[in-house]
Amino acid sequence: MIKKISLSILAFVILVIVVFALGHRAIMPKLIPLSDLPEPLGSYPIGTQIVEWTDNTRDEWFTDEINDKRRIAVQIWYPSEVSNETPLPYLPYPDRWLPALSDILELPQFLFNHLREIDTHSILNAKLNQDIKQAPLVIFSHGIYGFRFQNTAQFEALASRGYIVVSADHAYDASLTFFNDGSIADFRSGYEGELTEEEFWALRNPQLSTRVADIRFMLDTIENKQGAGEAVWSAIDLDRIGIFGHSYGGATGIVAAGQDKRIDAVVALDGWILPILPAVIDKGLQKPFFYIGRESWPDPLNYQKLNTLLNNSSQQSTLYLPGTMHFDFSDTPLFSPVMQTVGVAGTIPADKLARLLEDNIIAFFDTHLSHKSIL
Repeated sequence: MIKKISLSILAFVILVIVVFALGHRAIMPKLIPLSDLPEPLGSYPIGTQIVEWTDNTRDEWFTDEINDKRRIAVQIWYPSEVSNETPLPYLPYPDRWLPALSDILELPQFLFNHLREIDTHSILNAKLNQDIKQAPLVIFSHGIYGFRFQNTAQFEALASRGYIVVSADHAYDASLTFFNDGSIADFRSGYEGELTEEEFWALRNPQLSTRVADIRFMLDTIENKQGAGEAVWSAIDLDRIGIFGHSYGGATGIVAAGQDKRIDAVVALDGWILPILPAVIDKGLQKPFFYIGRESWPDPLNYQKLNTLLNNSSQQSTLYLPGTMHFDFSDTPLFSPVMQTVGVAGTIPADKLARLLEDNIIAFFDTHLSHKSIL
């Protein structure tokens, strides 16, 4: 393990020296090749929309401003009609997003500067496919310092097979959120130094409650939009709802599913179980639950709590993937092969891992949301 890490660090140091010696702007695209996201295998083209919703019933927990109500930026992916429009770029506002991404991965920004050249397969505001009438809904929740589009490859895979996917930036928990009025919600979920157990729960319990309330608010809003007959939202079958999330988003999905009867099935991607209250762990989940993650976590308590949750749950399954790391369960490995070199991604080739995750997530939701994926 130590030798492997040392070799990765040495390779990265050599890479940095060569890049700066030769001029990184000219050499980076050749040295660290990037490509667009994997081609979705389903038969439907993909549309996407970005909206902003305000929950006037909730004060913003992360700020001290008077009458500051909870706002979230929401994105939806759905089966669309064929369009000749240019797909949406992966990174919105790249000049502002790239520094944030550099902070998330703790790597120099120049390694990601040409992410601005990556496109998705999603057409902004494309027309909903006329054949989509009662599509299952899948909600996604990102982790701490994550963002709503961090698992776009999986969202597009689902949408291409007839699902409708909704993901939101959990404002102030996300690395960066842009609002329509030009304001931003920056990251405010961190802390400095060591936390006592009491301090941990004082921070994480209301924070997790805020995230879960975001999920409930999203479902309430979708129900209201269906009542108003709005096109894409009216194509959702609210009797078939799944949720999945990465890291803290895994915990969010578990708690949300336990509280909200509308959610039928849950997938946690390398889920962070520690912030889930013991009472929730002891109760377990009484609906289909699928955990996909690394073989082990740095803190053994995370999987100790997971095992208790699994033992107390009625319909649970697991998939532990050797050779994976935490960011492997997002789009990160697809950014570049250098993600493995610098130790951010594991040893499974990015394209192979992407298909493996896609196949397992879709098979689970197909089964438990009674959907037949269209290929």
